[in-house]
Amino acid sequence: MPKEAKQVPVYLFLGLLESGKTSVIKDFLSSNKFSGRDKNLIILCEEGEEELPGALIKRSRAVTEVIEEPEDFTAEKLTALNEQHKPTAVIMEYNGMWKISDLDDIDLPPGWFVFQVVAVVNAETFEIYQQNMKDKFVDCYRYADVIVFNRCDNSTRQQDIRRNVRAVNRRAQVYFESEDPDFFEEEPELPYDFEAEVIEVGFDDFGAWFIDMQDHPKRYEGKKIKIAGFVGKIKQNNRIFSVFGRSGMSCCADDLTFLGLGGVGSVYDDIQVGEKHWGTVGATMYVGYAPNGEPNDFRLQIESFTPEKEPEDTIVYFR
Repeated sequence: MPKEAKQVPVYLFLGLLESGKTSVIKDFLSSNKFSGRDKNLIILCEEGEEELPGALIKRSRAVTEVIEEPEDFTAEKLTALNEQHKPTAVIMEYNGMWKISDLDDIDLPPGWFVFQVVAVVNAETFEIYQQNMKDKFVDCYRYADVIVFNRCDNSTRQQDIRRNVRAVNRRAQVYFESEDPDFFEEEPELPYDFEAEVIEVGFDDFGAWFIDMQDHPKRYEGKKIKIAGFVGKIKQNNRIFSVFGRSGMSCCADDLTFLGLGGVGSVYDDIQVGEKHWGTVGATMYVGYAPNGEPNDFRLQIESFTPEKEPEDTIVYFR
């Protein structure tokens, strides 16, 4: 019987040149997470303005390898590095100008698995790149588990950034980092009163509600809400789900994402799979939690539904 390959976690770092990936990798190597590893393999796919200190590499029991050209980043190359170094963990700093989707076509060596994807963004240049390199940014957001915005100051538009991220990736954790001792992370400024007996969310405020609902689920547990969107039924994995929501867009039509949650109530009785009925719902919101205490299910008990004509512009914009 062939010997089972040992499990090797891969930590993938994404970001454009000079975004600060190397600084974040330094923090990773300095953490206790890697102190007990037998051997770390660091794969660098670009050379930034900052280098990893040799003393840190040695202390981390790491070796570095450089892959400069995208055509050299192949399954065969990774397999050769695995056989040469036999790492117990891999840190991969991916070139920000390469297509991230190409990673899906590359078979990792036996035992290697992507444990965490970290995207790093320079907050100082965020808006410029967001306007001129949208596709690259959207790719980083879509694949990341964690997104670090560094070089922040108190002029950083934190809520606009969160909206852009959540429009394409609702599971990513977003962190803002700064060397400014006066920097603080903002609480969301909501365009409605979430402490009201009935929370009334305006049509243009759907995005703000959707993001705050995920960031602060306990605020909404058991709360009454009045909000516009569509009710419908979808079929996934041979199961039929009743849903309420809208579609959101970060930068282009290709990035349309359903923003919504499950629904229950008599409004769904006569709705067929694939149908969408626009209107304003009056509902009570419920939050379900996983065994670890994390919210994992948002649901509306719809008590009233007022049909309305589908708006000319139905999209939730994040910008």
